[in-house]
Amino acid sequence: MKPAETALLILAAGASRRLGRPKQQLLFHNQTLLNRIIGTAMALNAGPVVVVVGEDADRQLSENMIVVPNPEWTEGMASSIRIGIKTLQTDFPSVETVIIMVCDQPYVSTDLLQEMIDHYKENKKPVIACTYADTIGTPVLFHKEIFPELMELRGDKGARVLINKESHRVGLVNFPQGNIDIDTEEDYERLIK
Repeated sequence: MKPAETALLILAAGASRRLGRPKQQLLFHNQTLLNRIIGTAMALNAGPVVVVVGEDADRQLSENMIVVPNPEWTEGMASSIRIGIKTLQTDFPSVETVIIMVCDQPYVSTDLLQEMIDHYKENKKPVIACTYADTIGTPVLFHKEIFPELMELRGDKGARVLINKESHRVGLVNFPQGNIDIDTEEDYERLIK
């Protein structure tokens, strides 16, 4: 493993309640949203990729990628973050930073992810978040000093509470297309038009 690795943690265990079907399997440009984000993460080649999926999936390991089932997925996003961070700490202890991503932001690119890594290297802030449409959110890079706080998260709020907790430790990267995500059937219809 190379020093100062950045892992990519893809959260894909959600129930997609508002959509009514698994958003991970929706097609966009002839591939599922999940396969698209995995491909982007792998193409970055910054470090290991961990994909957290629902409880009915098997743990899978390929070169530099682990798919980890989350038996507590009904708790919400926080349980997937905890499982992902624990996997990184156990299987990839040399990881310095992690970028947490969701699969329903189809315009995440390797350029964006690299910009986040570069911003971290330049500014050394332990949190680098994306900003779009008056929102600060995913993808988000966290330095390993924040991992204990990520392990304390509970419920469906995700890591937003940590982003909002102490603004002085957060760097921002502009991601105008970040507000395009898939939560409802209408969102998906707009995306594929």
